[in-house]
Amino acid sequence: MLKFVVLIFVVIMASTFAQQCGDSVCDAGSCCVIYSQRHCKKLGQLHDMCSDPNQGTDGGNFVFFCPCEAGLRCNADTWSCHKESSRSE
Repeated sequence: MLKFVVLIFVVIMASTFAQQCGDSVCDAGSCCVIYSQRHCKKLGQLHDMCSDPNQGTDGGNFVFFCPCEAGLRCNADTWSCHKESSRSE
């Protein structure tokens, strides 16, 4: 029972500290990602793994990967950043 209480306390503390990960903490060109812990990560560059920018949480956090940097888009089929195209290819 004590281990369970300690575990709950650790989860609550981690959640409290995790709120600090957001635009006010992460530098420009990065986002707050969640996996095991929340931390700042650089926005996706060409061919990096990415998250759809519309798939963030209400707090602006993303799971596993950041969206792509400006001028790139996240391909939903490959989960990777590609150059935006104004025409069909």
